[in-house]
Amino acid sequence: MRGSKVAEVKSNRKNILRGSFGSGIATLLSRFLGLFRVSLEARVLGGNALAATWNLAFALPNLLRRVLGEGALAQALIPILMHTEAEHGIAEVKKQLSLVLCVLTAILAGISFIVSALALIAVPFISSAYIRDAALLLPLLMPYTIFICIVGVMTAVVNTRRVFFQASLNALILNIVLISILFAGQKYVLKSPDGFLKIMAVSVLIAGLLQILHMAFLLYRHDIFPQFKRTLKPARKIIKEVFTLAMPGMIGGAAFQISFLVDRALACYVGDYAIPALSNTERLVYLPVGIVAVALGSVLMADMSRAAANKQFDELRDDMTAGLRYVWFICAPLTIFLICYREPLIKIIFYGGNFTYENVLATADATLFYAIGIPAFCATKVLLPGFYSRKDTLTPLKISIFCIILNIPLSIVLMLFLKQGGIALATAISAMCNNMLLIGNLKRAGFAPHLKSVVRSMIKSILIASAAAVPAYFYCSISQWCEPVTLKSMPDAIPMLVCSLIFGVIYLLFSIVFKATELKEICSSLFPRFFRKKEV
Repeated sequence: MRGSKVAEVKSNRKNILRGSFGSGIATLLSRFLGLFRVSLEARVLGGNALAATWNLAFALPNLLRRVLGEGALAQALIPILMHTEAEHGIAEVKKQLSLVLCVLTAILAGISFIVSALALIAVPFISSAYIRDAALLLPLLMPYTIFICIVGVMTAVVNTRRVFFQASLNALILNIVLISILFAGQKYVLKSPDGFLKIMAVSVLIAGLLQILHMAFLLYRHDIFPQFKRTLKPARKIIKEVFTLAMPGMIGGAAFQISFLVDRALACYVGDYAIPALSNTERLVYLPVGIVAVALGSVLMADMSRAAANKQFDELRDDMTAGLRYVWFICAPLTIFLICYREPLIKIIFYGGNFTYENVLATADATLFYAIGIPAFCATKVLLPGFYSRKDTLTPLKISIFCIILNIPLSIVLMLFLKQGGIALATAISAMCNNMLLIGNLKRAGFAPHLKSVVRSMIKSILIASAAAVPAYFYCSISQWCEPVTLKSMPDAIPMLVCSLIFGVIYLLFSIVFKATELKEICSSLFPRFFRKKEV
């Protein structure tokens, strides 16, 4: 009996990894394309006032997208729809989904109108030119919030059909549209900077419409397209249930996102270079967060909800433990690599055009401290399903409010000494505090992950990654590649590629030598036939 239980746990871990792998590959493509887009934005918009205007105007729609579209609303909807399908069938799910989409669209339209009106009212009272320009641009961008939040809910529904790869490809659309506009408008931006930003804003709206059409096609293809009817009284009770669960969860899951918005507001006092530096750093940091955390979180949410509904709490704890171990195994080397080689990496990605070497240094300062928080940012996505799957949304809410309040004075104090780096460090500290409080509450409730296993993985991964960084850094010193460059020189991407390969190969070899169980579990889930033959 014990052997069958162990086999069931191993099989469950393989399912999690396989589902995460498909989502992770699609997210990887999206993030790399997004990184290329941001690199192009840096070269076209520069690293000062024009870039600050665009980043400020786009910050609020992005925040609402992450809180409403990718946040607790979608996570609250998954377990409800799964229970509905099991009890009443797919037809009832379609009715409930149609009502949720209609109500959510009305709410988002109201929010967009209010925010746009407030921005226009505030324009005469804003003295800073780039902040005033951002307020004027905001009404044109706010409708994107409606589109992308609806897309987020649709994506969560499609994920219940175990469609992860195709749904994750949806994010490519925005990047493709904006890259096209940036390439086409490199000369126009010099003639009319404000006009070019308006063109970019319209392009964002077009991309949002295309994303909705793509997700609607996936819903139709997998037979879960919503049924819009005039009378939906039997399904109206879902609205109360969804928003009762989701409302505190939105705030609780928004601590990380609100921290970014607070960062932007405080960065205005540092200088116009600080906002682009934080935005570019966010894109670098969000590459591993998106690949690891979003991929793992989307799969774990469905799996842990199923375990909680069946009262299989041992499986829930094992899922959470495995998720945290995988986070450390993947994020520890990414964090150390980004800390050690942040400046040459930033020069390769952003340096050139209107993005000066001073902008590179400003971005590197922020990246140093944001990188420290990568494991914490990813771990949050693994821990929150431990609450949401049990329909406990109040506890994360309380913890998030505390961490949001903690982040503000920390940012104010640290930015006095470290400028934009201090703002980044405060965000990382707040994320770490958030995780510790979440784990403490899970422990008191009896649902904590197996911390000894997680700590062992954490220490082993950090030590192995640190050891792997030494020969890679030695290679950089020999080639004299890590020395500061002047405006006339440009770092070569080939040494960066060689350095990355050295670091990655050594990390994998050390993981094999020191018997990192995460590597074996990941490989056995991705290459089951090979490991099955080996076991035989």
